Amino acid sequence: MDRIAVLAVLLALGVTVGVWRLRMDGRPRPSRPDRLAAADLGAELGSAATLVQFSTPVCAPCRSAHRVLSAVAADTPGVRHVEVDAEQRLDLTRRFGVLRTPTVLVLDADGQVVRRSSGVPSPEQVRQALSATRAIVPEGHHD
Repeated sequence: MDRIAVLAVLLALGVTVGVWRLRMDGRPRPSRPDRLAAADLGAELGSAATLVQFSTPVCAPCRSAHRVLSAVAADTPGVRHVEVDAEQRLDLTRRFGVLRTPTVLVLDADGQVVRRSSGVPSPEQVRQALSATRAIVPEGHHD
């Protein structure tokens, strides 16, 4: 009987963690203050915002994230998408505490990190994160 109770608790805990992770995957959240420059990335920053994607060559979700981020950047004036190989740039990977790929940092025009997410974001989640940089204003939210 005790084994059944332990299994039930472990199953409930596993389901709870799984549901939480699905809900949080791709969602932008505020980031600790830090700044990246073009020299750090080896690429120019966007004039309005930059989407920095940490990826690895074997990461299948990274390819999906790349498509989403590139499409939003292409459709948004002044926004640039820069991909960073997390294995090749361990200095940046450690500096920003990247524990999984894809991880996306949203930078404002000055290179300040304003949002961060892990997992594959939806185009709407990317647009919402960009609104924190004032690069774009989400539909229905005008000043």
